Amino acid sequence: MNDTKILLDLFPLNSVVFPHQKLSLRIFEPRYLKLIETCHKEERSFGVCLIREGREVGAPAIPFEIGTSVVIREFAKVSDNLFNIVVQGEKRFRIKHIMHEQPHIMLEIEWLDGEVPNYPGDYSILRNLLVGFVKDKNEIPEDNNKLFGMLGELIQAFPGEKQRILELPAEKVVPALTRFLESI
Repeated sequence: MNDTKILLDLFPLNSVVFPHQKLSLRIFEPRYLKLIETCHKEERSFGVCLIREGREVGAPAIPFEIGTSVVIREFAKVSDNLFNIVVQGEKRFRIKHIMHEQPHIMLEIEWLDGEVPNYPGDYSILRNLLVGFVKDKNEIPEDNNKLFGMLGELIQAFPGEKQRILELPAEKVVPALTRFLESI
């Protein structure tokens, strides 16, 4: 039996990040400046979870149980007190245990995806639905993973629905996303 604990730093947000999705963030809180700088230097991922209770700034927030690991794709140090970064979602995880909350939340997790997932499903329907949301249909990616990431960005205003979809088994994600897009 393998008792190796998987630990992951957490950055709780009022946002949900899908695998393959990009998200721009402004980092200014001292505990997260240190976390992000360390992750950038060490080229390691960290976790993002939607906040269930609490706020992004101040006391540690209570996260939802399922989140996504992200990797930093762009890093700009604006000043000692401000970083602008772009992260991209990788794999989903489930929180097993919160190890500590200071200076930031450290989790023991289990991966829900063995690698960055390629969700099964009919992406042609998603592409057709997306035509109504973009100005130029040439902006719609042919690559299914890039399309999935783009859809994650487009429905950013619906964190509750995104969280519900993120928590589904892999084979149910694309059909649920399709139903959701048809409803808006």
